[in-house]
Amino acid sequence: MEGSEFKQRFLVYSGLIYRYAFAVTSDSTDAEDIVQEVFEKLWKIRETLAAIENDEAYVVSVARNCSLDHLRKQSRHRITALTPTTEAEDDGGALTGLEAKEQLQHVEQLLSTLPQNQQRAIRLRHYADQPLPEIAAVMQLTEMNVRQLLSRARRNLKDKMKKYEYGERV
Repeated sequence: MEGSEFKQRFLVYSGLIYRYAFAVTSDSTDAEDIVQEVFEKLWKIRETLAAIENDEAYVVSVARNCSLDHLRKQSRHRITALTPTTEAEDDGGALTGLEAKEQLQHVEQLLSTLPQNQQRAIRLRHYADQPLPEIAAVMQLTEMNVRQLLSRARRNLKDKMKKYEYGERV
């Protein structure tokens, strides 16, 4: 595929990609980076794009994947940035920084055992601080379905944490 054909077929979707990425990230700089990443990926596979029947659907799919990858990367950074470094109090009631970090790692490990759609809902809601309407749009679900997914995910995490506390393997 020539550069001019690529531009004609795919550059028209740059605004759509940006809006989608912005809805997921709520950050214009991140959305711009995602747009650029999408076009890089499309350009690398430009020879196979001739077989694509619905350009818009394909572009949105690539944008969704890039946006979610971005959120995953961001959540990893956010977890390390949010790791508490509380100093032990005189009464010994507070968690030390190491204990808090281990606890966060354990929660992340338990989260990874949940079904993919529950993991995704939890990460978008609690790691990326996305409101329910945006999560529903990203996941292509209704808000009611997102609420239900979040409820199930929290319940599953709670159950897994209880099992772990009682010495059972998850």
